[in-house]
Formats: sequence, structure tokens, C-alpha cells
Amino acid sequence: MLNTETDKRKRLLGVYNYTVVLTYLGMLCSFAGIHFLFSNEDKSFVLALLCLMIAGVMDMFDGKVASTKKDRTDSEKLFGIQIDSMADIISYGVFPSLIVYTLALGDAHYPIEHPWKARIVICICALYLLSALIRLSFFNVDEMERQSKTDGSRKTYLGLPVTSAAVVLPAVFIGAYFAGTSRPPIEIAAFFLMLMAVLFITPFKMRKPHLVGKIILVAVGVIELTLLLVGKVYYVPSVEADPSIFFENTATPQELESVESF
Repeated sequence: MLNTETDKRKRLLGVYNYTVVLTYLGMLCSFAGIHFLFSNEDKSFVLALLCLMIAGVMDMFDGKVASTKKDRTDSEKLFGIQIDSMADIISYGVFPSLIVYTLALGDAHYPIEHPWKARIVICICALYLLSALIRLSFFNVDEMERQSKTDGSRKTYLGLPVTSAAVVLPAVFIGAYFAGTSRPPIEIAAFFLMLMAVLFITPFKMRKPHLVGKIILVAVGVIELTLLLVGKVYYVPSVEADPSIFFENTATPQELESVESF
């Protein structure tokens, strides 16, 4: 327990029962996705987006799992509120902003044509992260106040939940693939990132999805996952036409040099 000084001295800080397992795993999954974004050997946007979607599924059910434990102390409930939002700022704040940020940086295969474009996109990533932080902080205060007044479950959200990024960003990449482009959708991804940032802090009511809604969201996620795997790479007919593919680059250095010589 967390509610006595003796217990605090005897135990590791924090909560480690099954009520927070999905929250912890979701955060670790997001960290793995960040690794895929920056690892030279394992760089793959497909794996990163897959980690984002898995983290979203875990977040969808972590509250339901926690509610099955009827003897949770007030301290455990408060810890659950805090740890959920702290994990969310990594999974749906830092992680999505880094996905678009890495696109804005560009590389040898996907150079940014205009430096000002990269600067604008990077600023959008920063504003997105700030909006997610503000929303989650507001939610923490609002949820603590709500639970002090009632034991019932939340029926509505105020503003767009940050977990929406786990659905929106994969959809952006899938849409770009089926539009037939072989380049990362930097502008479109930045636009949706900015749109979500505004909606995070816009005070409109949104009904919280229950079982049917969650099943629909999971179904959407399965469809997105299938489309991601189908479109794992942006196929180009020859290296002369486009020396790179969307998520990974399979062209050899010799092939790249032959293209650059043109």
C-alpha cells in the first residue's frame, strides 16, 4: 500500500500490481517505437507506427483493468491517474511529435527542399507536445476533482483525447501510400498534428467510448495494421526512378551513386 509511512519505507516506490501493467507496457512499447525512429540499423516507420498503435490499444483497456480491483486504496487510485497521464505524455505527446520531427529533419534520401519548411514543421511538433502536456495536466486535475465528488465512471471527455494520435498518424501514412506517393507525407502529417494540438485544448464534449466503441476502434486499428503491412514499402519500379522507398532504403551505395551521377 501507499498510505502509510511504514509501507513507504518497506516497499519500492510506486504501484506494481496488475492494475498498472498495461500502462507500464504501453510506455515501454512507445519507447521501442522511438528506438525504431532513430536506430540506424532498425530504422523503420512501420515498426514505429505499429508500436504507437499497440500502445493505443493498451491505453484503451488499462482503465477497465484497473477498475476490476475493488479494494484499491485512495493512494493507488491517485497514483493510477498520475501514472496514466505521465505515460500518455510519452506515448501520445513525445512519440508522435518525434515521428513528424524525424521527417522534418530529412536525410540523404529525403532531403527537405526548403529549410523554412523544416523549421515550421519542427515548431508544429513543439506546439503539439505543449498542447498534449497542457491537456493531460488539465485532465489530471479535472479527474481528481471528479473522483472526489463521485465514484461513478467518466461519461464524456472535454477536448480530444491524446490517444487519438494512435489512430490519426497511421491513417496519414496509409493515406499517403495509397495516394501513390513515394515520399513521406511531411506536410499532411504536420497539418494533422497541428489540428490535434488545437483539439486537445478546445473545450468541446466528446462521449467516452464504451465496449462497442472500443471494439470499433480496435477494428479500425486492425484494418490500419493490415494496410500498413500491405504498404510496408512504397514500391518503385526501378532505382533510377526513385532510389529510395518510404520506410526503409534497400538501394545499395553503388545504385545510389549511379542515380546521383545523373
